[in-house]
Amino acid sequence: SGKFLNGNAGKVLTDEQTGYLATLISNPNNVQDTVVAKAYNVKARALGWKEITAAAVGVWREKLQLEAAAGRLGVTNFRNRKTMQVKRSRPTAPFLMCSLDGWTVELLYQKTKTDSKGHNITTYTNRLTIVVVLDPCVDYPMGYAVGDHECPELIKAALRNAAIHSRELTGEMLRYNQVQSDRYAIKTMTDLYAVLGDKVIPAQAHNAKSKPVEPYFKHLNMTYCQLFPNWAGYGVTTDPMRQPNSEALNKRRHSFPDEAGLRAQIDEIMRLERAQKIGKLMEKLAKLKPEHRLPMSREMYLLNFGAETGFKNVLEGCGLRPTILGVKRDYDCFDLTFRDHASERWTVKYDPEDLTQVLAVNEAGTRRYMLEEKYVQPMALADRKPGDAEQLQRVRDFNKELEAETARRMGDHFEGARRVIERAAELPIHGTPALGACMEDRLMLTDSRGQHKDNRSRKRLAAADIEALEVETVEIPVTRQGDAVESVKVNDYSIF
Repeated sequence: SGKFLNGNAGKVLTDEQTGYLATLISNPNNVQDTVVAKAYNVKARALGWKEITAAAVGVWREKLQLEAAAGRLGVTNFRNRKTMQVKRSRPTAPFLMCSLDGWTVELLYQKTKTDSKGHNITTYTNRLTIVVVLDPCVDYPMGYAVGDHECPELIKAALRNAAIHSRELTGEMLRYNQVQSDRYAIKTMTDLYAVLGDKVIPAQAHNAKSKPVEPYFKHLNMTYCQLFPNWAGYGVTTDPMRQPNSEALNKRRHSFPDEAGLRAQIDEIMRLERAQKIGKLMEKLAKLKPEHRLPMSREMYLLNFGAETGFKNVLEGCGLRPTILGVKRDYDCFDLTFRDHASERWTVKYDPEDLTQVLAVNEAGTRRYMLEEKYVQPMALADRKPGDAEQLQRVRDFNKELEAETARRMGDHFEGARRVIERAAELPIHGTPALGACMEDRLMLTDSRGQHKDNRSRKRLAAADIEALEVETVEIPVTRQGDAVESVKVNDYSIF
């Protein structure tokens, strides 16, 4: 319009005036047009500019809407509403990508606590947090975990649940080709994310649109949560007119479930979600290419997600005997090198849902062995069943191989000792015959009189060919009391 181009706009001509007005309009306090006009006119009167009205500020606010949005709404809002968006397609098959995040479930539960004075106080505004590992192929919740608040342990529980559920669906634990997460505790959690996925790509900070799991939480809230009488609403930023009636909530607050009841509600929601979408997921699973099917080894799962007994165990004759879930269990390993570390203290990691195999990790974390639960053989032949003979033969074959390996090692040791003895026999010591030249030098075996050293010395002298020693007999005069000393012949031996 002419007013837009010539009237209000014409009062602000220079770059200096435009810059000052744009700064006022983009103020983070989101000030009104009248306040902006008043602040601008104070400077205009001082500098001789034309004054403007609040209507003129409104015109310029539309003209400078891009710059104003960055200051008024913030960087996150600017990126979500003003910058160019990327349009993406869903993964064509499961296990190509997963997106995980935490959400405070909009369902209330009551909790009673005792204060310092001994009074019981019940609150009704308590909520729980759920961490979901979402497969965006069909928005299928592959894994989830519920807790008081989002933390590394809760995320770990959700990742563990995803691995277990993948085994329930496919018969084996599968990893994702790509894991998308937020940046919560990213330095701590990256290694754990890498267990579930081949590539870990965190989403951009403050960019909720990049995570498929964010709109999924809205779906859960609108589809399931708002049907419960303890629904808390949409969130603090939602229009109050769309929120549940607080008066009605207050009247029925005594019927809110406790924490266990709320957990049951959330579990039922996730059960319904899986039941509705599992058909589509299995159809898409047929499209998963072999090169994209990434199995998770049992050792990898137990090392990162396995539970611990809280105690250390040492190797016994029957293997390791940890107490798991209150029961003493026997495990052993068919790796020959496991018995080389009998002095080690082992931490046992296990899966409570499958105790057939456990992982033993030494205290330094440098050695790991997969152990199998011992197969129980019947004593009576009449009690034998199919498979008993094969398992027994397996143990016999292992023991035979262990004995052969031990014999080979002992042979190597004896051969090394023989070379040492032969080398030592060639080394003279203090002009005497070589060490080891006689049997007495090698073995301390006494004769019938209990003598050993005399026999050894005798053989050494014989080896040195010492047949006799020349001895000069010298008479040493004995001086009697009263004899003159001068009359006694003194020789060189008188000093003795």
